[in-house]
Amino acid sequence: MVGRFIVALLFIAASLQAQEKSVLYKVTGNGLEKPSYLMGIINFLPADQFKIPAAVDKAMEECEVYAAKFEQNRKTQKKFNEAVKIPNNGWINDYLTDDELNQLRLLLLLDMEVKEHAYHDFYSRLQPIILVPTTTALKLGDNIVYTELKLHEVAKKHKLKTESLGTIQEEIAAFEKFPIEDQVEALKHTVNNFDQHIAEYDEMVADYLKNQDLVKVKNETFKATNESQQFKKVYYDSRALGWLPKIEEMMKDKPTFIALGAPYLVGDVSLLNLLETKGYKVSPVEVSF
Repeated sequence: MVGRFIVALLFIAASLQAQEKSVLYKVTGNGLEKPSYLMGIINFLPADQFKIPAAVDKAMEECEVYAAKFEQNRKTQKKFNEAVKIPNNGWINDYLTDDELNQLRLLLLLDMEVKEHAYHDFYSRLQPIILVPTTTALKLGDNIVYTELKLHEVAKKHKLKTESLGTIQEEIAAFEKFPIEDQVEALKHTVNNFDQHIAEYDEMVADYLKNQDLVKVKNETFKATNESQQFKKVYYDSRALGWLPKIEEMMKDKPTFIALGAPYLVGDVSLLNLLETKGYKVSPVEVSF
């Protein structure tokens, strides 16, 4: 039975290749009275390139519930910030060579104008994999927009009820299973090849906003994790499988708009494939940024 399910997933993965050139998908059929929507997102984007597309606003207007990974507020952000620090009051110095450490300090203190006390008290305490996107966000400076927060504002405008697929504790637990070896290699690549790292981020942004190719976005995302298969399995595959029953329940109860990181939507083990396997019709929606 498991073998047949995997074969079915692979078959549907092939059938979805022509559909994956969108960031927004409508889910219908299999007993749903009204359509629901799934949107793949990138955590943060250049503010001068992003605004909420009209098609996304319209899709939210058709829904009654807005769902994301977990509730975003000051309390959960504080928990996450504390959880992703290096255990036992550790330092990033423990993982980098002197040259790599100096390069990191140059990036943060000189190029990005991080204050020495902020570097000492906060940035140097973060786990290596958290520092990777942090350097990108700092590079963007004021020209940054957090996609999920913008979507939440639209959901609030349309008076949607907000729901969470998981908890901040589950998010933290997934990060804790990221092998430290892969984390360190990902950070070293970023530090030693920062211009290339930013070029790859810019390419990912173009793949998202212009090409709407979530497969390429997912591939670029994995580059920033040193292509850790353990992280992919724990952070993406297992969670997509775990969320599926709750997503089905939510969609059957009320039309729901679900916003999740792009890698959750596409690939062999992904929500688009899983939903089609369960008999739903998943259709791309034309979106213009």
